[in-house]
Amino acid sequence: MRVLGITGGSGTGKSTVSAILRKLGCEVIDADAIAKKLQRKGTEVFDLIVECFGEDVVDESTGELDRKKLGKTVFSDETARLKINEIVHTAVGEEIKRRLIILDNRGTKYAVLDVPIPVEEGFFDVSDVVWAICANDDLRIERIMARGNLTEEEAERVIGAQLTNREYSELADVTIDNEGTEEELEKLVMYEFERTVGKL
Repeated sequence: MRVLGITGGSGTGKSTVSAILRKLGCEVIDADAIAKKLQRKGTEVFDLIVECFGEDVVDESTGELDRKKLGKTVFSDETARLKINEIVHTAVGEEIKRRLIILDNRGTKYAVLDVPIPVEEGFFDVSDVVWAICANDDLRIERIMARGNLTEEEAERVIGAQLTNREYSELADVTIDNEGTEEELEKLVMYEFERTVGKL
């Protein structure tokens, strides 16, 4: 099984690239979706986050984490961001590896990892090829505001807390600039996949 690792900052279009590859028959493992599942009430990760950040980050009506409130804390405080990354990434990395074993045992030909924050365990150590998806900051801010109902200032804070496009590119084997139409992106994805991963 060949494993393609996809990474990039918020608003670059990682999910769109993953959706294209899913449509083409690849199995996609979404690190964000795993992280959300692992942070639900009653999990070890939930308990560790509450222990670290206090009951304020829990939504009183649902008992689940208030992701918007937690996000504001994390994106405005470097120490908090590093702490939550340490808690969440360890658990997500273990789950990604577990899922890859299952897919490999099923005879899956291609697996795609959609991972916003590139880490060694559960990303670099299991990926055969790494792509960085990039877009200019103005476009990313526009996409983040539209998707998350955030202000421009909040969107800028999200981007500011992440690696730059250049830093993502330096970590990757391939950089895909997603600033055009979805049709253009699809052609580029198919070209780069067949060039660096294998025949679809």
